Amino acid sequence: MPRQLLQRCQPDSIAEFRSASRQRYDDGLSLAIQGRRTAAIYLWGYAIEMTLKAAYFSFIGKGVRDPITWSGDLHPAIRTARSQGVLWSNQGAGHNLLAWTEWLILNRINYSMGYAADFQSELYYQAQQAHQLWNETLRYHKNIAYLFEVKRMQESTEWFLVNSNLL
Repeated sequence: MPRQLLQRCQPDSIAEFRSASRQRYDDGLSLAIQGRRTAAIYLWGYAIEMTLKAAYFSFIGKGVRDPITWSGDLHPAIRTARSQGVLWSNQGAGHNLLAWTEWLILNRINYSMGYAADFQSELYYQAQQAHQLWNETLRYHKNIAYLFEVKRMQESTEWFLVNSNLL
């Protein structure tokens, strides 16, 4: 008998985040084409989130296949970010696109490896655009996204994926 879906999942890691983010982007495209606009935005938000997490953990030197856990990696990163002034709410803490972006930017600055000003500006802009359209609680609501919102989220997601190696 084949192993069930959840038993086939690999531990969270940079490699898993990168691969899954591309899959969720493709899933979102399929949904958008079918008119499932809110579902597309929902998946694209996760694609951006995973891209940001992969970039952050890669920057701090985590190996691409090293497991990333809530207690050992995510929660300590959030706690440290808060202590350094990043506004990070408790609700959906691990999913905050804007906070992950700010934390990534701050880390790069702290290690004298900041982004070029125009790239950093675009990174923050794209994160803000996505943050205005998505959070993980979207799954609880029946709202249907407008076409312009789908287009905006798709553009932001594509930007993150295209630039993932530069993050």
